[in-house]
Amino acid sequence: MAVVGVLNLDKPKGPTSAAVVGRLRRSSGVKRVGHGGTLDPLASGVLPIFFGRATVLADLLSRQGKSYRATIRFGATSTTDDAEGRLTPAEVPAGLDSDAVTAALAGFKGSIQQRPPGFSAIKVAGERSYRRARAGEAAALPPREVLVDSMTLASWQPAAAGDAGPAVVVEVSCGPGFYVRSLARDLGEAVGTAAYLESLVRTGVGPMRLQDAISLEDAEARGREIAAWLSPPSVALAGRTAVDVDKAGEEDLRHGRAVAAPEAEAGDAYAVDAAGRVLALGHVSGQRFRPRRLVELA
Repeated sequence: MAVVGVLNLDKPKGPTSAAVVGRLRRSSGVKRVGHGGTLDPLASGVLPIFFGRATVLADLLSRQGKSYRATIRFGATSTTDDAEGRLTPAEVPAGLDSDAVTAALAGFKGSIQQRPPGFSAIKVAGERSYRRARAGEAAALPPREVLVDSMTLASWQPAAAGDAGPAVVVEVSCGPGFYVRSLARDLGEAVGTAAYLESLVRTGVGPMRLQDAISLEDAEARGREIAAWLSPPSVALAGRTAVDVDKAGEEDLRHGRAVAAPEAEAGDAYAVDAAGRVLALGHVSGQRFRPRRLVELA
C-alpha cells in the first residue's frame, strides 16, 4: 500500500531541511518525500514532511501562517543576520531595556515592508541570493510586503559575561515570506544598535503545532511503519472548503468538468471522495466546484 500523508516533524538544530528529508527517505523506504517550508540549520521546530503523492501539496502548507519563538541578541551585526555569520560588535545604548524593545516591536505588526536578508533563497537575476552573497556579490534586496499577526516580547535577558549585549525572546505569528532574521536586524536598528538572530524555534505551521510534533529520532525509528503516524494530506488544505464527490462526480473531474456543490461556500476548495482522498483542487462559485488541478491522492 502506498504511503501518503504529512508528518509533523520536530526538526533538531543542526541538519538542513534537505538532509532531514534524505534521512527519512532512507528510513521509511519511501522514494517520494519532501518538506513544506525550509528551516535553516540554526533553527529547530515544526517541519512538515510530505510522503508519496502528498508532496504535490507541500507548497500549499508552506503558504499558511507560521509561528516562531526567536532569541534576538543585541550588540553586534552579522553578515548573515544570524549567529552563523561573522559578528561585528556595536555599541548598545545605556538605556536599552524591555520597555524600549516592546515599544519598538509595535512597529513590526500588521502589514509591513520587510527587506529580506542577503543570505536567502530569493533569486536575483536568475541566481539564488545566498549564492551571490557567498561569492562576495551580495546586493540589497528590495523590501516586500509581509503580514505579522502578532509579536510579543516573551522575556528580557540582561547581558552576561561574554555576551555581545542583552537579548530578548520574541514570539511571532506571521504570514508567508516573513524572515525572522530580518526582524532581528531591523529591531536592532529600531532601538539604536545592531542585533542578530541567535536562535529560532518554529512553533507552528498552519494547523501543525510543536507540542504535537514527533522527533527526527523517533520518526527514523518508525522505519517502514511511518504511515501510522501521518496526518491526511488534507492537513495542507486548512482554510479551504471540502466538497464531497460521488463516483459520477469523480468521472466529471477527470474530464475537467465542474460538479455540484450546493452546500459549499464560494472560494478556494478541494474535492474528496467517500474514502476522504483528495481528488482535485479548485474553486466554488455558483454552487459548483470547478477543478483547477487534479490530484487523486491514493
